[in-house]
Amino acid sequence: MIPVCQLLLILYVGFVGADSESPSNVSSLSYNYTTSNDSQTIVGAQAILNGFRFCVRRCDGRPRTCYFKLNVQLYSVLGGACRNCAFGTPSDCMRPQCITANGWYRGLITVNRQLPAPPIQVCRGDRIIADVENAMPDATVTIHWHGIRQKGYQYYDGVPYVTQCPIQPGTTFRYNFVVDEAGTFFYHSHTGLQKMDGVSGALIVRDVYDSQSHFYDDDRPDHVMFISDWTNRPAVEYLPGFNHPDISQIPDTFLINGKGMHWANNRSIDLPLAEFMVSRGQRYRFRLIGGTCMSCAVAIRFQGHRVLAITADGNLKFVPRLVDTVILNSADRFDVILEANQYIGTYFIFAESIQERCNGVRQVALLKYQGSNAYVRLPPPTPSRNLGIEFNAVESRCDGSNSNKICIGHLQGLTDAPAIGNQYYAFLFIGFDFYMFDDEDLYSPGTYQHYDEPFMGRRVKALVNNISFTFPPSNMLTQFNEIPRQNLCNSQCYSSNIQKSCSCTNFYNLPFNTVVNVIIYDNGDRVGIPHPYHLHGFNFHVLEQGVFPSTDPQNKQLMLNRMMHQLNNDNVNLRSRPQRDTISVPPLGYVLTRFYTDNPGYWLLHCHFAYHLEAGMAAVFRVGDQSLLPPVPENFPRCGNFLPPP
Repeated sequence: MIPVCQLLLILYVGFVGADSESPSNVSSLSYNYTTSNDSQTIVGAQAILNGFRFCVRRCDGRPRTCYFKLNVQLYSVLGGACRNCAFGTPSDCMRPQCITANGWYRGLITVNRQLPAPPIQVCRGDRIIADVENAMPDATVTIHWHGIRQKGYQYYDGVPYVTQCPIQPGTTFRYNFVVDEAGTFFYHSHTGLQKMDGVSGALIVRDVYDSQSHFYDDDRPDHVMFISDWTNRPAVEYLPGFNHPDISQIPDTFLINGKGMHWANNRSIDLPLAEFMVSRGQRYRFRLIGGTCMSCAVAIRFQGHRVLAITADGNLKFVPRLVDTVILNSADRFDVILEANQYIGTYFIFAESIQERCNGVRQVALLKYQGSNAYVRLPPPTPSRNLGIEFNAVESRCDGSNSNKICIGHLQGLTDAPAIGNQYYAFLFIGFDFYMFDDEDLYSPGTYQHYDEPFMGRRVKALVNNISFTFPPSNMLTQFNEIPRQNLCNSQCYSSNIQKSCSCTNFYNLPFNTVVNVIIYDNGDRVGIPHPYHLHGFNFHVLEQGVFPSTDPQNKQLMLNRMMHQLNNDNVNLRSRPQRDTISVPPLGYVLTRFYTDNPGYWLLHCHFAYHLEAGMAAVFRVGDQSLLPPVPENFPRCGNFLPPP
């Protein structure tokens, strides 16, 4: 029998002005520059560029310091700013601070009264200074910069009680870091379910030189497509869930850049839709961001157009693939090239769920050619269920039997995975599952166990290696020695012989500057869903992706044991492997990953479905020791229990 978790350490021997010329290797970008006085903000005694106004630019190799003020507050869909938007005055829907979403009145949480949060677009090498003001009356918040490794800036990863204390109501926390990697990222709250209610937005980092610029003519700032799932009531109302057959943790719709159609009584009501302009004959880079949080993957299709997929998760390149459909699971990001080669007109962009249990959730946006005056008839036509060539086919077995379903493991990356050779290495199994409560256990008087009820009658807590993760009361990165021992998982929780799951702070020690093999696998025994696993602080190579041929525990363990030995002996394909920071584990399947621990700190590994993280599907990798970390910032907030003697 393979223990559910084990760790093996084995030793074998700037801005371009009017008089400047853009570099010939940079495609054209369309920007609205500003030189007005409000392009600067006073921070302390220093004038710093207003990042929203002055840092969206053609990169020239001259880094800037870009300041962003992010005000987080409670707000409402179709509130007072929208005036008569909902009553037949479409122009009111476009007023400043009007949020329409899908036209259902509900509360939400906004950053600067925008949905999604305002896009941050900078250049590689820029310093981001982001002041997050918590204007909510009764909730804390943190901001995670998804995909940014934060190497050298570990205190700004934005995970509550792992890298910082939560930002209290009425206070401001300053994130201060340099972005040293280009690509498509995003930022979101890592506190509770806030990202589901609006605290999530695009983070785009461009570079002076892009080795893939020959694929496109234009990389427009407004060609960022942020896809979010949306419910007609606040997300927290679905936690822990309802004991009702008609209410489950399934979105009511998708939103594209915060906009969508309103459906009521089988008819649509006109609301603004997201629009993307193109000129015939040009090739455009579109940046697709899977800002979804629930377990319904979304298929993106451009009516009448195929797209060329070129990068994943930031700027992790692979040999491009021409596809009909791009599947986005939670936290996926893919950059694609669209050639505007059709007749001048207006085309639909379809976003639709691919799983039957998601009840056909869908949304549309518009792809408009310059010169098109075509009237768009709504509701849109029902798209064909034939998805053609699917990129990131998360529901596939990934065994190559269907050439129309491209999994990440099928891609040819542009870098080799690191070999172990005669070096130290570490190995981890990460098996995830759910523990199903019986009512006598869950509702026993005097016990208050956290649980989730995704649909009626299934009351569970989520597990990683038979442990349901709970956050400690103090920040692991700066106050680890102050965390009460009873909060940390004890040795029995890591034993393969333990019968009942633990609920505690689950972490694994990994040595610094070491090759690490991690097998992430679905340890369930019933039809599953593709779980998206995100690792903070690192990019990893995907060595293999597949599905277990049997759910029999003994057969599964034999296969895991064989894969472990293959990994540890470099008996796997390391050549040209794709890289990710988030990977979907196929239903009842596995992913073999490898990365190099060159980034010390405390890094969260977790399922990116928001309710699964809240239910405990997470663990922390502690890489290296405190001596490898930069100094703790002066006056860095502290937190913990207050338990004086009675």
